[in-house]
Amino acid sequence: MNKKLFYKKSENKIKWHMYEFAYQEKDKQWFLVFWIVSIGVFTSLLIFKNIFGAATMALFVVVLYMYAIKEPEIIECELNKEGVNFNDRLFSYEGIASFWVLYEPPVKELILISKHKVMPKVTIPLGDANPIEIRDMLLAKGLIEKEEEESLSEIIARKLRF
Repeated sequence: MNKKLFYKKSENKIKWHMYEFAYQEKDKQWFLVFWIVSIGVFTSLLIFKNIFGAATMALFVVVLYMYAIKEPEIIECELNKEGVNFNDRLFSYEGIASFWVLYEPPVKELILISKHKVMPKVTIPLGDANPIEIRDMLLAKGLIEKEEEESLSEIIARKLRF
């Protein structure tokens, strides 16, 4: 996890690398609590003869464990004249309804609200990028700045160190 991140600003472009999510190291105590709670819930579901619930819980535990041990990859993001290019996907300025730069340490993210109903919100970690420069560039492109907050699921995930 000690890979060097990259940030570069030029005339019409800001480019940076960041981790795909904020990784938090989990110690033995975290995993011990995780397994005790998981086995407890699974066992109680079996005691109450809720086989479907127990199977669902087992699948949930496997997926959660895989996510807990996964280390983030480094992703590239770029603001350029066409739009926001995030992980090789272009979000054109015309398709963005509004944006918000959320900067409440340790959280530093760019939130894009899309005009499209299928994918209304995109959250992009800022890594080592300067949030003020990103905000200024998006305002210069004529985008509307509208305050957004972290969702409840994002807050809970951060508190559980995911």
